[in-house]
Amino acid sequence: MKRKNALDLLAAARPADLDMPGSSRAAEELPTPVQRGRARWVGAVTASLATVSVIGALASPRLLDPGVSTGQVATYPAGNALDTAARNAAAQQQTPGPFWYTEGLILGEEIIGAPGNHYRIKTRVQTSRWAPRDPATLTVLTERGLPTVPASGQEEQAWRRAGKPKLCGNDTDCKNDTAPLGRTRFMFMAGTWPYGEQGLTLPAAELLDLPQEPDALRERLLAFWPAYSETMKDWPTPPTGTSLPTKDSWLRDISLELLQHAPISAGTRGALYRMVANLPGTRALGRILDAEGRLGVGIGWTQAVGDGQSEQQLIVEESSGRLLALQNVVVKPWSQDPAGNEGAAGLPAGTVHHALVYRRAAWTDTPARLPKECSAPNQTGGKECVS
Repeated sequence: MKRKNALDLLAAARPADLDMPGSSRAAEELPTPVQRGRARWVGAVTASLATVSVIGALASPRLLDPGVSTGQVATYPAGNALDTAARNAAAQQQTPGPFWYTEGLILGEEIIGAPGNHYRIKTRVQTSRWAPRDPATLTVLTERGLPTVPASGQEEQAWRRAGKPKLCGNDTDCKNDTAPLGRTRFMFMAGTWPYGEQGLTLPAAELLDLPQEPDALRERLLAFWPAYSETMKDWPTPPTGTSLPTKDSWLRDISLELLQHAPISAGTRGALYRMVANLPGTRALGRILDAEGRLGVGIGWTQAVGDGQSEQQLIVEESSGRLLALQNVVVKPWSQDPAGNEGAAGLPAGTVHHALVYRRAAWTDTPARLPKECSAPNQTGGKECVS
């Protein structure tokens, strides 16, 4: 059995647009969800490319290419690209509860099939997270697999010509280890996961006290960079064409983790938007659609991955400041799959190949409801169960 790491995949599943094939019958015949993660470096290259995401991102250093294309800097005459969204986010009234709850979808697109008869598929996984204010309480994450489908009517025809094989993607035995179709996987991690593993050692409850002004927030977060960068001395030499995280890339990654998953104040959220929009290499995207077709305002960062390029995009609802999605879009297509990211080669420019889209994010007093056969561990994370 090809047993995938559920947390790697949760952390960075890959996106896709959500058009279903034209035939309703097709959905009944395509019972297998697939997902994979982003490229990361934990002392060695591990499988994955992503985000973003979804619902997050594993807190381990990202690989960077020194020759990254950065595009136009996001500067607006009246402020930065997320100014209005930041102002509206900071104005939101909220009463913190025991848990910061988020729910959404992890979306992906990839190419599979035999040589000479490839076709593109789309993957969807429902996911949710309860991030606690109490550092002694575990974070609970869930994944529930949804059917994998061809990416379009044309791709469906290619799939049918191939004999309508099970759409397992790279899950070679079709056992759906990470996100079982119609079943829910519960996972338990430390309350500060994933940002705690990236060097931000504040207890979850203290995140609510982070500064609400961009410059002060940047200074506060960067106070954790020296200790984290010191740990890099013990890391193996990175693979050719990649480099260790820089201070700016680390700051961006930590900021995106906080925006996606952390129990922070409305003011800090607004400050984070302004701060990341002013980071070096940020590109203003204007008003764009996320992977679910929702309109928002976006910024992006382009980076080389393998022999191609991908742009990570942060998309925010301007009127409310609500985070809509963190997604990765093909900029320069790959001629061969990047390490750990099978099925990416051949995806055309403009394809959203990975996305974490948010449907809901709010404080709640209600903890995750666990099935009887799935009791949470008392002190340490890393446990999981399926119900």
